[in-house]
Amino acid sequence: MRAKVSIEAEGLAAEIEKELARDVTASVREGTETLKVLLRGATEQAFKGNRLPKAWRGKVYPQGQNSVDAAGVVSVRGKAAEIIETALKATVIRARGGRWLAIPTEAAGKFGLKRGANGMGATVNKRGARERITPSGFERRTGMKLRFVYEGGKKGGRRAFLIADQAMLGPGRVARPYRTKGRGSRLYGPAGQSFVVFILVPQITTQKRMDLDLIAEQVGAKTAGLISITRSR
Repeated sequence: MRAKVSIEAEGLAAEIEKELARDVTASVREGTETLKVLLRGATEQAFKGNRLPKAWRGKVYPQGQNSVDAAGVVSVRGKAAEIIETALKATVIRARGGRWLAIPTEAAGKFGLKRGANGMGATVNKRGARERITPSGFERRTGMKLRFVYEGGKKGGRRAFLIADQAMLGPGRVARPYRTKGRGSRLYGPAGQSFVVFILVPQITTQKRMDLDLIAEQVGAKTAGLISITRSR
């Protein structure tokens, strides 16, 4: 009789532990998924894109089985981690060699033309001919020479502009060479207008745009602290 009771008690304990492991693992899995979704959302908001956020990956350990010691990890690695880390604190970015940082305005457009790529129009639309917008890339794309204008900033700061002369605004309010025919002459006069294409500054300070620890704490509180987060490269 005692042996039978002992066996039944052990079986009941094993069943309780199995059910507890299943519940704990399910809770951790739900918390890990919630954390991943929140981190992807925060990354998308900070960087205004939908590609970088997908670098976040969530895993529950031990994999493929339930456990009362289950834990979840949401991590990002490689180049994506380096980019995301720039949003975790205020950062001062300085121009090299005492030069200028060129901040494009709306008139600059999104893409420049790579060095060695000739022509305009269809050539610019070829992905291989594009580069991130720069003053030289803008000049190659449009055939327009930018004019440098220096202006001292507030409290002794330095600031300058790169200006496109004899220009007009095309689709997307992007500066392009002035045309005397059509709506150009009606909107921009007989010689076109000048537009600021780049603002030049010696340095910029980026603000903190993400708080990963706060997000992790919020989700972790819901899952009894079983969620951890790593920002490995």
